[in-house]
Amino acid sequence: MRVAIIVAVLAAAGGPAYAQLLSPGELSDGHASLDSDSGCTSCHSEGKKVVADKCLKCHDALARRVRAGQGLHGGPYRGKPCADCHVEHNGRSYRLIRWPGGKMEKLDHRQTGWALEGDHANQSCLKCHKARNKVARPTFLGLSSTCASCHSDPHAGRFGGTCQSCHTQSDWKVKKLSGFDHAKTRYPLAGKHAAVACEKCHHEPPRWKGIEFDRCDSCHQDPHKGQFKQACASCHTESGWEAIGGRFRREHPGLSLASGHRRVSCERCHDRGSARPPSKGKTCVGCHPPVHEARFGRRCESCHASIEWLGLPRSIGLESHDRTAYALTGRHRQTDCAKCHRPSQPAAKRYRRLVFDRCGSCHQDRHAGEFAARKGGAECAGCHTTAGFTPTTFGVAAHGETRFALEGRHQAVACSGCHAGKRPRTDFRVGKQACADCHDNPHGNQFAREMQQGGCASCHAPRGWGEPTIDHSSWPLTGAHGRTACARCHGAVGKGGAAKAAEYRGIPRACEGCHEDIHAGQFRTSEPVKACSGCHATDRFALPAFDHEGKTGYAIDGKHRAVKCAGCHPREELAGGMRAVRYRLGYQKCKDCHANPHREGS
Repeated sequence: MRVAIIVAVLAAAGGPAYAQLLSPGELSDGHASLDSDSGCTSCHSEGKKVVADKCLKCHDALARRVRAGQGLHGGPYRGKPCADCHVEHNGRSYRLIRWPGGKMEKLDHRQTGWALEGDHANQSCLKCHKARNKVARPTFLGLSSTCASCHSDPHAGRFGGTCQSCHTQSDWKVKKLSGFDHAKTRYPLAGKHAAVACEKCHHEPPRWKGIEFDRCDSCHQDPHKGQFKQACASCHTESGWEAIGGRFRREHPGLSLASGHRRVSCERCHDRGSARPPSKGKTCVGCHPPVHEARFGRRCESCHASIEWLGLPRSIGLESHDRTAYALTGRHRQTDCAKCHRPSQPAAKRYRRLVFDRCGSCHQDRHAGEFAARKGGAECAGCHTTAGFTPTTFGVAAHGETRFALEGRHQAVACSGCHAGKRPRTDFRVGKQACADCHDNPHGNQFAREMQQGGCASCHAPRGWGEPTIDHSSWPLTGAHGRTACARCHGAVGKGGAAKAAEYRGIPRACEGCHEDIHAGQFRTSEPVKACSGCHATDRFALPAFDHEGKTGYAIDGKHRAVKCAGCHPREELAGGMRAVRYRLGYQKCKDCHANPHREGS
């Protein structure tokens, strides 16, 4: 009865106390988070023991190795219950792993898939297994079995990653040299070097680093006692010191023996012995007299390396042509050599005394002498370059030397706008050059006299039709007139916005010819008649300061100065129903505006 009451109380309280009462004991530190009434099902199924699938659900890294059949758990321990080796409920400080024999060092490492041999078998387990899992607990997974994963490679990868091909696990200093591929080193063995015993170069005890091999005299004595500055390999081979015949002639130091020189006996040049250089030197001009007039220098071998005097490769001709009196540029570099140096000519004339001072020496004048009168005559270089006949270099500046210089808007006109015809165009003569030959006359006969004297240029300039050079001195434009568009007076737009010809003759010059009389004729129909200019200027219609006394004969004095203009000059309806400000009042006496406050006889 008491037990039932205690269980009921603990069940009501919940928490670890209840779980501990029902469980065999406290969980280890690694599983402490599962030590609760709801944590049991993380490892156990109802009525069953620990289920491996539930363990592997948390230990996912181990699960991947089990599925792959790798390591201890994926090999000999695959399918065994986890609880056989990992026992829980023994308290927080208990280690989960139950090692075979009681210690991890007694585990047969061969069961993991990698046997420990040599010095590896004497190492502490944790010296290699230093990794930790995602919850910072020690783990034995993920350790590579390659040598480079633990040991640094002193060979910097030159011999690959299979250290066991030369070393053993017992001692790195022990070398398995049988079958060692010396070609992987920085000095492959060839010829007679392949038969030399290892200790001949690496000594005894052997030394594998610091062996000098960059020069032959690092190992071999120089029988020539420094007489030759070139490397030994220029005359000798690894097959033997005496093997210098054919190769020596092919790779003769200082001078190629190709073609003709190969047939010459050594004594013919080496007049002081084979071991000493010829007395005439090693330059071509020491034996052969120079035949070129051009300054090609004294290194004949730069072109005639194979003693081939004529028919040299095109590349040599192009490289050397810039040293001649006529350097090849542009399309000339693509021209076949035989086009200029014709094989039909004798060799003595084929490369000398060629005429090339003018383009016309080789090219026909396609313009039939049209530009002969220009500065420089008919020389093509005035308009064309060696890059090609098109596009030409004939531009605006060059056009100024013709009878029709390009100015203003003419500079933006395409050449084909004036020079019509089929391409390629060779005739550039244009017979018509007057403005009216290309442009329509929108003025009709208004300027017949000017057209006879100077044409359109009397008023217009090439910079644009909208910028005429009109002399408006017959009716000077002052004030606002100078800022008004020409079309406001001369017209260029008809009804509905339609364009029409501008009118320049018969334009009214009086103010009323253009401006509406806002005074309804007050100053034109009554005396004295006043012109607009009597009060207004061309700067603006508004009067800056009206001289009332000078213009009307009535001075504004006293209280009259404070009266606004409209107080005397009201806006009213005039005859004909028009409304305007009345400026001509017809009266100036006081009684015309003011009542008489003084009675008669007082």
